[in-house]
Amino acid sequence: MATKAAALARELKSIKSDFCFMQERCTLLEEENRRIRDRFCEGTRPEEDDLMRLQMEALLAEKSRLGNENANLKRENQCLHQLVEYHQITTQDLSASYEQVIRGTCLDFSSPTSSMMEAADNEDDSEDAETTPKFFGFATSLDESCHEEAGMSKYRR
Repeated sequence: MATKAAALARELKSIKSDFCFMQERCTLLEEENRRIRDRFCEGTRPEEDDLMRLQMEALLAEKSRLGNENANLKRENQCLHQLVEYHQITTQDLSASYEQVIRGTCLDFSSPTSSMMEAADNEDDSEDAETTPKFFGFATSLDESCHEEAGMSKYRR
């Protein structure tokens, strides 16, 4: 029983010391709480004010940078839209003029008829045979191209 009483006395002593520590801690926290409330009523601390000012300056600088970047991208986007419109207009103009060239050019790939064959035989007999006209500066028959080369060789000598 004496050992049990001694164990209970030690436990009571440790609980009293824990209680004193908790009371001291409570008074410190109450004091800190009172100081924080007083500062809140007065305003913020200078360190916190400087930190907030630096953060606001950084945010404003970032906002300015993003605004400038946005303006540059907007200008670039407008230029690209104008370039696309120009390309579409020129493509339409080129395709229209190309279609006009194609419509104006008539190429005959049909096989010769018997009357054309007879005319060709008659042309072979004569020295001054009629030939089909030149389109785009190209010779339309082999005979004509040979005559042109012979004529050019005279000038080359």
